[in-house]
Formats: sequence, structure tokens, C-alpha cells
Amino acid sequence: MIIVSKRLEINPAGEVELTRAQVWEGLEEKARNPIGYVGPIEQCTIVEEAEGRNPFIREVVLHGETLQELITLFPQERVEFVRISGGARGIIKNIIEEENGTLFLRFTFTFSLEGVKAGSPEEKAFAEGMEISYCEAVNTTLGRMRAKKNVA
Repeated sequence: MIIVSKRLEINPAGEVELTRAQVWEGLEEKARNPIGYVGPIEQCTIVEEAEGRNPFIREVVLHGETLQELITLFPQERVEFVRISGGARGIIKNIIEEENGTLFLRFTFTFSLEGVKAGSPEEKAFAEGMEISYCEAVNTTLGRMRAKKNVA
């Protein structure tokens, strides 16, 4: 089992300041269409959607593998992605947190790899790669939100 949790400050010194509402808007946009937010995702299609557009299932091509994720939006709070197909199964959460007036974005993932022994070098390598990819995706997401704010 792979478990990783990272928290990044949303508004570090010198960056364009984002509000909780702007961060939420970006997270929702990324959930519906991650292309441009998550580099390794090549395609994304919403394949099923509940009334009110939440939750929904998206199909993505990630590193050449087609997989599906059940996504649930908890407005202004978090987005949960449950991987329901593919070789790596688990849950990813993007959570907006606030501490003493400072906004943070926490991402967590809990995954197991099909056919891979827990604690094996293969699992550790996958976890390290996923952690790097998700840190990049969070930074790209915040950068896109700032760019969008500058255009508005």
C-alpha cells in the first residue's frame, strides 16, 4: 500500500494571491479536464455524470494507459478521485485547508499496485514517481490559476 500526503502553501510570498473560491474553481476545472494541469494525461472524456454533474466518471489516458476515475466534488473543500480501473487502484484527494488565515493545498494518495508486492522496490519506485508527478501537477495547477487571474 502506498500512502503519501503533501501540503503546499497556496500563496507563498511573491506570488499572485489566490482566494479559496479561485482555488476551488481551478480544482473543479482540473477534475473535469486535467489536460494542461497534469502533464502525463493525454486525453480525458466524461463518460458518466449524475444529475447535478456530481459525482462523475472520467476516462483518461495516463502514461498510455486508459483508466477510469470516479470523481466527487465537495465544493470549496476537496475533490476526491477514486481510481476504478487500471493497474494502480486507490484514492487521490485534493484538499483546500486553512490555518491561521493561510491557505494550503493538500494532496493525498493511497494506492495499491496490482500484482506488486507491498514494500517492494517496484512499489517504492512507483510511489516516488507518483509523488514527484503530483507535486508538479499541484504547482502547475496553482500556476494556471494565477495565469487565469492575471488575464481576468
